[in-house]
Order: sequence, then C-alpha cells, then structure tokens
Amino acid sequence: MKQSIKRISAVLAMAIALSAFSAFSVFAEGEGNSAPASASQSTSVAAQTDGNSPAANEVVVTHTPEPSLEPAPLPSQLEIDSYNVDFKDYGSRDNMWEWGEKADVSISLNLLEGESVLSSRFINSGAFTADSMNINGSVNGNTVTFPHVTYNGGGNELSFEITTDLRGVLTGTQLIAQCLDVNPNPPEATPTPAPAPTEKPEYDYPKILVKDFSFGGNSVEAGKEFTLQLTLFTTSGNANLQDVMVGLNFGELKGVSLASGSMNTYVGEMAPNTTKTISYKMITDATIEPGAISINVNLTSKNGEAATAPISIPVTQPERFDITNMEAPETIMMGEEGYLSVTFVNKGKSAINNLSAEIQGDNLANPGQSQFLGNIAAGTENSVDFSVMAAAEGTINGKVILSYEDAKGEVKTLEKEFSCTVEPMMDMGIDPMDPGMMDPTVTETAPGMPVWGWVLIVVGVAAVVVVVVVVVKKKQKAKKLAQLEDEDEDI
Repeated sequence: MKQSIKRISAVLAMAIALSAFSAFSVFAEGEGNSAPASASQSTSVAAQTDGNSPAANEVVVTHTPEPSLEPAPLPSQLEIDSYNVDFKDYGSRDNMWEWGEKADVSISLNLLEGESVLSSRFINSGAFTADSMNINGSVNGNTVTFPHVTYNGGGNELSFEITTDLRGVLTGTQLIAQCLDVNPNPPEATPTPAPAPTEKPEYDYPKILVKDFSFGGNSVEAGKEFTLQLTLFTTSGNANLQDVMVGLNFGELKGVSLASGSMNTYVGEMAPNTTKTISYKMITDATIEPGAISINVNLTSKNGEAATAPISIPVTQPERFDITNMEAPETIMMGEEGYLSVTFVNKGKSAINNLSAEIQGDNLANPGQSQFLGNIAAGTENSVDFSVMAAAEGTINGKVILSYEDAKGEVKTLEKEFSCTVEPMMDMGIDPMDPGMMDPTVTETAPGMPVWGWVLIVVGVAAVVVVVVVVVKKKQKAKKLAQLEDEDEDI
C-alpha cells in the first residue's frame, strides 16, 4: 500500500514538472520570435514526456488584434453667429419689441464645413409665439428666418430647432436685446404689508446721448454713398448700462437708405463717462432734392432711460453751371468801341449764389470792368455784356471770369478767353479845318455831293447795322433759351 502511494506521488510530481517545463518553453519561444503572429494566426507548442508518461501536454497561445480607433463625434452644440429683428412690415416706430407686437426674426448660424440646413422649426414659448402657419421657417444658406413672431413679454429667450445633413436635429436659443418687458395691462396688485426697511444700494444709472456725428465733409452729394459715424457718450453715475441699443429712424423721409447692414446696432455694456463710436453705410438717391435730411437716433438700454437724438445732414446736388456761348468782335479799329457778350446757364438743381463777372486782358483801354449779377436759380440762363476798346494797334488777348459760390458755400470760377485784332483808324479824307465842315451854309462849288452828305450816309448805315445786330442777338438768345427749356424737360 505504501509503495502504491509512493508511485502515485512520483507520477504526479513528474507530471507537474513536465507542465512547468512546457509553459517555460512556450514563454521562451514567444520571447525569441522577432515577428509576432498576425491577428488571424495562432501558435501551438507541444511538450512531450520523457517516455514514462503515455500522454503529452499541449499549450495553445492566441494573439488578438488591438481595437480600432472610432472617429471623434460631431459637436452637438449649435453655434449662432448673429441675429436681426425686422419691424418694417408691422409699423413699429421705435425699433423696440413691445408686448403684442410682431416682427420677422432672422438668425445666422456657424455651421460645420460642408454642412447644410435642411429645415427649421420655431419653438413656441411663453415669451415668443409664431402663427401656426409659420412654425416652419425659411432657409437661405446658413440663415433661418421666422416670420410673424409675436412677443408676449415675460423674458427674451427665443428657441428654435434645425435639421442638418450632418448632425440631424439641433436646438438653439437666442437672447433678443430689443425686448421691452413691460406689460401694458398689468394685473391689479394685492396690497401687501410693507417689508421691514433694509439697506439696499442705490444705483445711479448714467444717461446716454449722441455727443457728436460726422458724414465725411460739410455736406453729402446726392447719389453717392457716405459713412455716418455716431459718437455715443454716457453721463456720470455709479452703475453700468446694460444691453445698449442704437437704432436709426427715418420716419417719412424719402431718398435716403442704408447701403448695407442693419438699422439697429447692439452696443452692449457702457460704463459711466465713456464714449463709443458706431458707423452706418448710407446712400442718397440721385434725384433727392437739395437741403437737409433729418434722422432720429433712438438710444435704449436694459436698465437706463431711453432717449432720442435728432441729427441733420445737408444734401447737395452736383453742380452744372457753365458758360454756353461767347460773342466777341474779331476786329475793331483804334478808337472804336466793340461789344462782348457771355451767355451762361445753371442746369443743376441748386442755386448759384453771389455771381460776379469781370473782364481782363492785354491791350485793353478799359481793363478791370466788373458786374455783380447776384443769385442764379436752378434751370436759369442769363448773359452779361462788356465794351471792348484797344489801347494800341495790334491784338487784344483777354478773358471773362465768372466767380460764384456753389451750394456748399465754396467759391469757384469759370473763365472764357477771347482774342480781337485792332486795326488803325480809317482815314475818311475829312479835314477838320475845312471851312465847309465848320459852316453848313457853305456849299460845294465843285460838282458832286458835299462832304457832310457823305458823313450823314455813313452814320445812317452804321445805325442800320447796329439795329440789325441787336435784333439778331435777341433772336439768338430766344432760340437758346427755348433749347435750354427743352433740355431741362428731358432731364
């Protein structure tokens, strides 16, 4: 019996030793192999007994692949870039959203690269509700618009959801700064006992106003863009203004509009005794009448007093003042007086003020002649005349200068040059010491017409020429005036 127990113990000891040897061999083989097995391979290692045991122990080692990396999940948070509240179709005058008023709300979103909005849906709440037919908004690129939204008071959080092709359904919330949370019909308050007096800090909120404004010069020219800059200023106080808003109100004004951007600008927080500058891109119509345009600037904040600041911007039309014609003598004789006429016209829509005309030049016997003509209304033609006499034989080189003030008050000039040949005085063969010229009773003894008769003929012919020239000039001026009126009607 004892021998049997010893044999069994020896066999068990040998089996345990062989198992340990097999495991060590497998470990050594795995460590010495430079090329690991692939994910689909398995390695089998067999350890044999020394022949005293009829069976062999087999150990199987299996290599499993590493888990693959999953792509990063897409962000579920909807990012809002900006928003705009449009009151234009609902008659709002102060650009503040009061209880019961409607407006169109547009929200611009920051989407992922390659992402598109498939649909949008308005979420009704206590503060904002939309008509049943307008629950589903419109989509334009990355901008969604919800029309006919009603503000009911009680908050300023507007909620909505969109569906995109990458992230599915996403929910967004936007705080609307223009909300005026005041109930026009508040419920009757129940009298409550006065609370015990407690010390509370007193807040002195500053007032906000337009300290200065500019538009790029002394005036704005019709039909051109300009930048309106507003400088805001807060008065003294001990608390900051929150959610400051600036809005432009054109009222019944026609002919001026925004070139880009929104009429309402969110400024945010402003501390006492601080300034901020905001800008608007604007444009006037080319047909706007010259004069001053008035714009109201509405200033609001969450905790301060609202204010309105009127500003005035002068508008001018482009200048169209010009010299249309000049009539000057080509030749004059020494001692003879010639006449020069200059015609001018104002085709603009603004008056020309303080017009004066002056003649200057070389070889003039009477230089420096000037005339004050006053104001020339829009669509008006007129002329000015000067006498021309030469100081010596040769050539007169001169010019007519028109000086005036335009609608902006700036002094401008127009010039027109002329040239005239001066010939020597004609010898009529008359001796001033001839007794016949001194005594009209003395008659010519020689046959033929007396000298004074020739003088009368020359004077008569000259008078006829002057009359003809005057008549022709009047007809020419009447014809030009008619043409000018036709051109103004075409404009």
